[in-house]
Amino acid sequence: MDRRKFLQGSLGAALLGPLLTKASRAQEPAMTYESLETWEWAPVTRRLVLDAHSRNLQWLRSADEVAKATIEMVCGGVCVTVGQHPAHVDPASVAQDLPAFANRIRSHGLTVTQVAGPAIQELSAPQAEAMIAAVADAGCTHYSLGTYTYDLASPLGPQLDSVKAKLEPFVRLNERLGVKLLYDTVAGAESVGGVVLDLLPVFREFDPRYVGFRWDTGHMALHGDGMWETLIRSAGPYVAGVGWRDRGWEQDLGLLGEGGPYAGPYPRVEPLITLPDGSAVPRPAVAAGRGGGGRGGGGAAQGPANSAGAGSQDADNPLFRSMDGEMPKRPIGGKNAKGGGWSAPNVPMGMGVVHIPRVATVLSEMGFDGPTVLQSEYPGIGGAESGADQVTRERQFVIGMLKRDGITIRKSFEMANTGVAI
Repeated sequence: MDRRKFLQGSLGAALLGPLLTKASRAQEPAMTYESLETWEWAPVTRRLVLDAHSRNLQWLRSADEVAKATIEMVCGGVCVTVGQHPAHVDPASVAQDLPAFANRIRSHGLTVTQVAGPAIQELSAPQAEAMIAAVADAGCTHYSLGTYTYDLASPLGPQLDSVKAKLEPFVRLNERLGVKLLYDTVAGAESVGGVVLDLLPVFREFDPRYVGFRWDTGHMALHGDGMWETLIRSAGPYVAGVGWRDRGWEQDLGLLGEGGPYAGPYPRVEPLITLPDGSAVPRPAVAAGRGGGGRGGGGAAQGPANSAGAGSQDADNPLFRSMDGEMPKRPIGGKNAKGGGWSAPNVPMGMGVVHIPRVATVLSEMGFDGPTVLQSEYPGIGGAESGADQVTRERQFVIGMLKRDGITIRKSFEMANTGVAI
């Protein structure tokens, strides 16, 4: 089937879906914690939709331009941003502008089911209720409003009680309007919900039809090999959406020329090292006898080693001197050596630690049927990664990078061979 016809064929369902859902939910009993103990996912009944995030397209101002770029990216829908400029919809006029923007995008055969709103902590905040009402009026079913943070110097239990009190009014409004709040799983010790299991008991006080996690694949993969799967399965029906992101490990030892992205256990060509005087030299090889040669090996020809384990030649080698001329401490030294100097920057999909085919398999086994969105926030795509209103790279390059991310996800679903496509 032609892709555009497929998208247009689903347009009616996208428009009528929220109205039918509201009518059916009025007759459904509210879910309780006890009923969740026997929760079983239903089989996926439709193709998952990968939305373009309009945050990456804020350098395109009209709905028609955004829709055209989304089609070029081979995405099936758009997650619309609401917020101060350069967001596509201003909160001050959200009641009129959001439905109009969403319907214009739908006219191109795309879906609009989710909205990314500004950071709102409480329903009593200005324009909060009006924005959520506009989400429902626009025929959307999901929205996000940022996250909460911990004060790590204070007990966390009372803070979670406060979060519950703030979330409850949102949930009650969602019940009336037939929409759902997506709560992003953000990495970091201060992030409420960053480990899922802290916020899950709070969510279990509410019906999962009206609140849930938007599972950020990149952030959650940082929990360690396989741990993300335990967490996502524990969250069960409260996994309401997926944000596609990849992150890769990178090391900064604080030593001249050391560190960089982790390249895995494969041989690689070592780069040149730039010295303080501006000259470039190859990275020095480990001297024979100081690695596996052992005592009495060929290392004797290199001169005796001092008590710090460095050969006498090291003191005169600029590669082993810090910028201020002092010898660095060993094995790891320098001001940037925090836990080995590791960080996890955003990277293009498929270039980091996220096992996308496994994520696809787990989502299929769980019967996940919610909205998904592409969250490309890695550097190098001209400012589109940060939601800029102007980009410094060619349009073809920016759209091409975003399209590559989407194709990587789609092909990974094909590799998983679960019968679920995106």
